[in-house]
Amino acid sequence: MAKQEDLFKNVVSHAKEYGFIFPSSEVYDGLSAVYDYAQNGVELKKNIREYWWKSMVQLHDNIVGLDAAILMHP
Repeated sequence: MAKQEDLFKNVVSHAKEYGFIFPSSEVYDGLSAVYDYAQNGVELKKNIREYWWKSMVQLHDNIVGLDAAILMHP
């Protein structure tokens, strides 16, 4: 278990150092263990979303995109 925690800490440290994420508690005095996307993280997320949309929706004739409201019974 300690090995996984060390790996997670190393990944988070690397992601913070290279501008992918930052802890929201450091910026907004928010919840600990919650992260926000930094400049490189936003770009990476946008690229992944665009790649997924093209490969899953635009390249298939029998699939269409849908952006709908989610209504749930309380």
